[in-house]
Amino acid sequence: MKRLLVNGFYFCSGIVFLILAKIKNKWMGYSPKTFSMEEINRCIEYDIHVVDDWLKHLKEYKPDLTIRDKQILELGPGSDLGVGLYLLSKSAKKYTAVDVYDLASKVSPEFYSAFFTYLEEKYKTDTRRLKEELGKTMRQDNDQLNYVCRKDFDLVKAVGDAQIEVVFSNAAFEHFSDFRKTIKDLSRITAPGAVLVVSVDLRTHSRWIRDKDPNNIYRYPDVLYKLLKFNSSPNRIRPYQYRKAFEDCGWKEIVIQPEMTLDSARLAYFQACLNKKFKDPANQMEYLTIWICAVKE
Repeated sequence: MKRLLVNGFYFCSGIVFLILAKIKNKWMGYSPKTFSMEEINRCIEYDIHVVDDWLKHLKEYKPDLTIRDKQILELGPGSDLGVGLYLLSKSAKKYTAVDVYDLASKVSPEFYSAFFTYLEEKYKTDTRRLKEELGKTMRQDNDQLNYVCRKDFDLVKAVGDAQIEVVFSNAAFEHFSDFRKTIKDLSRITAPGAVLVVSVDLRTHSRWIRDKDPNNIYRYPDVLYKLLKFNSSPNRIRPYQYRKAFEDCGWKEIVIQPEMTLDSARLAYFQACLNKKFKDPANQMEYLTIWICAVKE
């Protein structure tokens, strides 16, 4: 009886959170972070952590591969271009970011001033070239630091004939409404041997309920979930579906590694109340966040 009441409470609560998220998105737009860009130091540390995490997983996946002199693509860069500047500071040849939402162009100069100071003081980085590249980007005269926003998220048109060698993404794949098309497009613009390292957050995204019931979005049938969806809603794609999509597009050596998992007791407690399409063990509902690594043939 208690389990029935608890699951009923989370079912109803989840609907409320989805409605609130839809309203918030309509009136306030999309926000990729849970904190404001006005928290400059926190934003800087976030960007540095994202890149360091990518490079850690890249080294574990391909120990002999570095980003030196590589053309890098980031899908869904979010609020600012700190990630790209940090990658260039680590000798990447070129960085291109593609997004749907034009957020980075609205960042205050104070952020970048503080970001350059951070690199200079902590890493002894000569930031003159980085400042020049940022200036070019702000004048829409892209060179080594490229920022492209397209409502249709057409990667082929966004990147052109560039042959991308490394693909990074941080918690963006779960927001792609047509993830198969994104992977197909990605496969057209990557060079043979290109390496992909991306993190994917499979959980419900609304705060509070994400901690209490991380698989909440999987409780609902497609008809109801589509009714409550909005641009950038989690797409509810599971790991096996990502694997198949990459395999179908000619990627190999695919590794899908969980980073955050749901313990067996909580999984058993909630599993029976998920929508029927997510009850099959193939969905690996214990996986909350994952890393996907792959090599383009």
